[in-house]
Amino acid sequence: MDAEELIADLDPDQRLAVTADSHLVAVIAGAGSGKTRVLTRRVAYRIATGDADARHTMVLTFTREAAGELRRRLHRLGLREHIEAGTFHSVMLSILRQRWADTDRPTKTVVPDRRRLLRDALTDSPHRSRRDLESAHVEIDWAAARGISPEGYESLARRDGRRPVGGVEQAVEALRAYEQLKRRRGVIDFDDVLLHVLDDARNDPEFASTLRWRFRHLLVDEAQDLNPVQHRLIDLLRSGRDDLFLVGDPSQAIYGFNGADPRVLTEVETTFPGIEIVRLPVNHRCTPQVVDAGRHALSMAGPAPSVRARRHDGRPVTIHEADDETAEAEFVAHQIARGDPNLVRSGQIAVLARTNAQLRPFEVALADVGVGVRRRSNAKGSPMESALRRATDLSSPSALRAWAHDTLDDLDALTSAEGRVERLDELRSQVEPTGPGRSPSNRPRRPDAAAVAEAKEDLAIIRAERRVANALLDFLRDRPRGDGAEFRGWVATSNPFDDASNDGVELLTFHAAKGREWHTVFVTGVESSLVPHRSATTAEAKAEEARLLYVAMTRAGDALTLTAAQRRGGYARKLSPFIADIDLSEPEALPPPIELIRKTREAAPIHLLKKWRADAARRSNVLPPQLVSDSDLSAIARHRPHTAEELAEVTSMGPITARRLAPEILDALS
Repeated sequence: MDAEELIADLDPDQRLAVTADSHLVAVIAGAGSGKTRVLTRRVAYRIATGDADARHTMVLTFTREAAGELRRRLHRLGLREHIEAGTFHSVMLSILRQRWADTDRPTKTVVPDRRRLLRDALTDSPHRSRRDLESAHVEIDWAAARGISPEGYESLARRDGRRPVGGVEQAVEALRAYEQLKRRRGVIDFDDVLLHVLDDARNDPEFASTLRWRFRHLLVDEAQDLNPVQHRLIDLLRSGRDDLFLVGDPSQAIYGFNGADPRVLTEVETTFPGIEIVRLPVNHRCTPQVVDAGRHALSMAGPAPSVRARRHDGRPVTIHEADDETAEAEFVAHQIARGDPNLVRSGQIAVLARTNAQLRPFEVALADVGVGVRRRSNAKGSPMESALRRATDLSSPSALRAWAHDTLDDLDALTSAEGRVERLDELRSQVEPTGPGRSPSNRPRRPDAAAVAEAKEDLAIIRAERRVANALLDFLRDRPRGDGAEFRGWVATSNPFDDASNDGVELLTFHAAKGREWHTVFVTGVESSLVPHRSATTAEAKAEEARLLYVAMTRAGDALTLTAAQRRGGYARKLSPFIADIDLSEPEALPPPIELIRKTREAAPIHLLKKWRADAARRSNVLPPQLVSDSDLSAIARHRPHTAEELAEVTSMGPITARRLAPEILDALS
């Protein structure tokens, strides 16, 4: 890697962040300012200049997708050495498993589904309604993000004004039951992983020193989302060696429910004394119209930071109020169907909503107009994600290899599942017999839709496991000693399961859209009770809701539409107070300089003709140059013909083509 080439295409602020001499740096990176580019270039630049060692570099992210994108970018930059890059939990789980092996302790199973374990823990409790379980789950999340035990929960919950269902005492009982069940079963959850590493480091100074020696160069993505436990982990790793590079945006701090605090960055000088701060105020993604609209939403959370768009003016941001949620979904679907089909084919359109429940009507409406919805093969909750989790939980190459071979050898399961789906589909497609001698009691029973859906889901799981097993064997051929954690990183880097096609519209919540970007975005449900969400009752919570809307709006690069329903679920709604007084009017245009007017007049004919040619070619379903060549178009602009005969004379068109096209061409010139 050439160090100068790594910074050649950066803007001045980005270059300053990447090349900072200090090893203790915080980059305050606004939406669209090139945060991931700066992070990857910083890693590569320090390694290229010899200022850091790839083997001792660790980058911590908050999502698998972010970790995978980071690895892919580093690979494209030419970095072939291995660096440790992944989510807090995946990296620390790999460390913890190695720690257990080194200290001859049994490996504990990490349970992926906290809700199921909590439901088992409260089996004998009188407080196990759906509402009770959801409240207990929220409190466990809150306590885990802060590293709080059941014994310490009560006083801290009362201090912070927590109001769980059934009161604080009931929540304490749920926490205790949950912790007791984990101990009895010998399992831990993902939040326990970080706490176990911290406990071992506190009790064994040699282990702590080993961690600091192994990971000397620490970089953290989305630093505004750090919760107290993750912050403690950062402090552990940087202790005695302030080699830390933080990247984040306080304006995108949207995980307060998980203990994240934007003050990590807004008060970064206090948190990390002596830190060098670099700000990235230029938005390279969005048009000025989108930036201005997002700034308005953000101002509802307090003074908005200074952010400017680098791009030229684009189309205005629009707001549409529909009668109800069905009409809202139909409006969005028809807007997409009438728009550029290439944006759908390239996956450049997203529909965003505050909650998952809002997205179903959009899926139905899009299907009604023939527009597909894009689904990632390993999306959360998919069969592929489940199969991947099963494989990556395995801790040794022998266990990985055994699982892969067992899965692929079980052809009977695949054949049986395929046969069951075929039989059920065939039965459902048959017309029930009505001939003589066939009473209703002896007619073949038609399988219900639920049975067919279950059979297809079982088949999807088996097929997903077989795809993962094949990929796993490919991985083990490259890395014979690899474990589940390494396989997870390999999947994120090589992306072996996603189809090549990006076809379809993406439907996501505001939270799930963070870190993504599209050409066209519809931000839906921007109305009372949803934005801000009715659960946001404090000023702090409402400020976070404003930041969440800002995140959703700034996912749009070129086109942003905000929609709302006047009635939802039968209840009247109003436009969200976050956008009720937003000014979307275009500023009055000032007359351009006389020199520009003169040049524009000279260039106008060719632009008018190109616009006509593009429209006419689209109507005729041909490419523009097939309709009229570039050289003919230039000749028309230069000679300005007034008749079909003159048009034929100055171009290569024949008389018949000239007579056919002359009315439209002469009209375009006029």
